[in-house]
Amino acid sequence: MSMHHQLLADLQALGISADMLGEVESLPMPGSGPHAALQAGAAPATMLLPAHSPVLDALGLRVEIDPSGGQLRVISRGAVAFQVRAGLRDALAQAADEAGISRVMLPQTGRFLIETASGMPLVVGWKETGALVLQAIYAWPGPPVEEWTVNTQDTWMHAQADHVAGADAWTRTSLAGQLARLCEPEVRDVAALIASGRLQDLVSAVELAPRHWARRLDAAATQALEQQAVRRAEALGDDLTDLFDTLSADMAEASGSWARLCHRRDDIESVRVLLREAGVGDTLDATLETADRTGRAIRINLDASISAADERLRRVALGDPSAWWGSTDFQAHYF
Repeated sequence: MSMHHQLLADLQALGISADMLGEVESLPMPGSGPHAALQAGAAPATMLLPAHSPVLDALGLRVEIDPSGGQLRVISRGAVAFQVRAGLRDALAQAADEAGISRVMLPQTGRFLIETASGMPLVVGWKETGALVLQAIYAWPGPPVEEWTVNTQDTWMHAQADHVAGADAWTRTSLAGQLARLCEPEVRDVAALIASGRLQDLVSAVELAPRHWARRLDAAATQALEQQAVRRAEALGDDLTDLFDTLSADMAEASGSWARLCHRRDDIESVRVLLREAGVGDTLDATLETADRTGRAIRINLDASISAADERLRRVALGDPSAWWGSTDFQAHYF
């Protein structure tokens, strides 16, 4: 059995199928790049070096590994709880300590699984020659957003669907929530529909399809989706706090970072709406309370030169004037 097939078999034993895996992220192993000699000369062999990962950044995690690939340290921002399972099959999970750090010795295969404290899988990783490889795990079925967007005349939504072709389940689920929340209503004769008793036709099938999909998810899928959203909300809250702490500094690059933070918050909002349809979401709401307090504080204090005003954020502002992440072309109303 090849190494890749063995990995899939080990994941299958843990209830993780191939269609739950995100894109492969290959990180140069610390000590294997052009600065290897410099690193090796400056650091003892046992020193762990950071391997920067966008996949982990989104979940509020970072990883450090020794150049030989034998030791791994995973660190969460804000000391958020999680655990690491080294070796996958039949391996005991190593919970993070009170500082949010888990230290593990990797087996010969170099495989490991990062999970929430309750055992929900988040990221699988393994060593390859000169690289640390990571794949996010999305333990719920990706929604068929292309099937739904075919039935709308909203050209902006069509463009959004084109952007997520082949994307991971998180991105696709966020788009499903956008369809439910941000789709432009099609022109219809409201009076005639009411007069004929066709109230159900006041809401388009495109807006309803993601909600019906969410209601059909089983408990394991909704738990996985909420846990993913909670980790992202925690990471967003940390990044908002970092921005708030530096608001008085140079704001020249703040527009781009503010727009990205707004989009991340709206991704989570789109998923939150679907979780509510599925009858869950309390844990996510509690996590978002903290992030949203910071987001509102930043929005109130934003320099007038800061702009985040694309079509998506315009629709957010029109649909919910109290959303701090809406377009800066509109005034946000919190009361």
